[in-house]
Amino acid sequence: MNIKSLLEEIDKLKENKNPYDNERIVKGWIRTSRRTGGGPIFCLMNDGSNPSGLQLILTVENHSEEKLEDFGKNAKIGCFITVKGIIVDSPAKGQKYEMKITDYNINGHADENYPLAKSKMNLDTLRNYINLRSRTNTFGSVRSKLMKAIHDFYHMNNFHHIDPNIITTNECEGGAGVFQITEKDMSRQENLSYSKEGNYKWDTDHFNKSVYLTVSSQLQLEIFACSLGNVYTVNKSFRSEHSSTNKHCSEFTHLEIEIVSESMDELMAFGENTIKYCIQTLMRDCIEDIDNLNNFISNGLKDKLLNLSTKQFIKKTYQEIINEINTDINEKKLELELLNDGDDLGSKHEDYITAKYDTGVFCTHWPLEIKSFYMKKYEETALCESFDLLMPYGIGELIGGSMREENYEKLIDNMNKKDVSESGLEFYTDLRKYGTCPHGGFGLGFERLLMLVTGMKNIRDVLPIPVCYKNCNY
Repeated sequence: MNIKSLLEEIDKLKENKNPYDNERIVKGWIRTSRRTGGGPIFCLMNDGSNPSGLQLILTVENHSEEKLEDFGKNAKIGCFITVKGIIVDSPAKGQKYEMKITDYNINGHADENYPLAKSKMNLDTLRNYINLRSRTNTFGSVRSKLMKAIHDFYHMNNFHHIDPNIITTNECEGGAGVFQITEKDMSRQENLSYSKEGNYKWDTDHFNKSVYLTVSSQLQLEIFACSLGNVYTVNKSFRSEHSSTNKHCSEFTHLEIEIVSESMDELMAFGENTIKYCIQTLMRDCIEDIDNLNNFISNGLKDKLLNLSTKQFIKKTYQEIINEINTDINEKKLELELLNDGDDLGSKHEDYITAKYDTGVFCTHWPLEIKSFYMKKYEETALCESFDLLMPYGIGELIGGSMREENYEKLIDNMNKKDVSESGLEFYTDLRKYGTCPHGGFGLGFERLLMLVTGMKNIRDVLPIPVCYKNCNY
């Protein structure tokens, strides 16, 4: 039984006024250990099930001095130990219970150079110890609980969970920032085969053609939306952007949904409700982790999450936001360069507009010219039925979505205008020929959502093992 389950069981026994004086066994890693003079040894053990762990006490009443000295000498910070003892009410502040140890076994000793035995490390330093940093309170159960909340939300709303392929022949977003795959050892020229024209012979490679790691599962998801109805995936996506900002990584987890609907409002509602459901779930099920982050890492986190979970997100068109930002610039309310029609929003613009309203902001109806070929044109305008959901507190764009062009002729026209070849995308365009339906979808960066709910400022601090530009060490 892990520490969290044990303490929950003790709570129930105590609530029902039942005794809880039986010996229990727990296992975990030593976080701290101290002894003053010839008194008892106080030791904090953690097994990853909760942030606070469990305080262990070895007393002279239960152990010989020789046994206490042995523990103090060998049970170092970082050791993995199995302990047997009795849970008692703690007289000290900071914990409800502690365990009086009757017996112990050191299963895994820690070298004297164990890095986390030093004084408290900041997040930057901890990134140098990816293999150990999950032992700190900063990296708790929030990621796991958040993932479960997402699956729970979409299953409750009767979505089908799909796992599309991540090795694909299409580039989805137009070829920018994709990783190409080969089975060949590229470090030696003699391993590769070329044509007389100097082109690599893909027919000698594993798939006999050029393939990539996916940047999005959207096109494949549309296959299943057009046969099963509403679908979602939580899949890996890959981007080879040469960027080292605090919000970019090369491999990330991607929540993507597709719904059969004619309404972009319905699609945006799913986005807003996803975020609010996740926040409310974490505030209920992970409050100890949230409190820990609020107190030591992300001051004000609880108030921010409460605000986002209760405050209505607002909707503004792309043109309204451009005009509003430019007006505020002209009125000297902020110092940024004026935006032109057709410009994308920079992170400073996103931060400004979300801070102004202190909630999520849907930026809708973007110019089709700067958006992807599959987005549906909005009536007889140069706009498309698309949106970005911008979030405050430094997150910026969290969701990008649109209604999809379901008309075959209009889709082909969009592709021609954007110089997107139909070759290799026949599986996608055929969906418009064989029982087409109105549908739309969005993508949400899971790690950015995790940054939002934890208050972390760098995506590397919410990835279990970060894989980023110029950084892949594990």
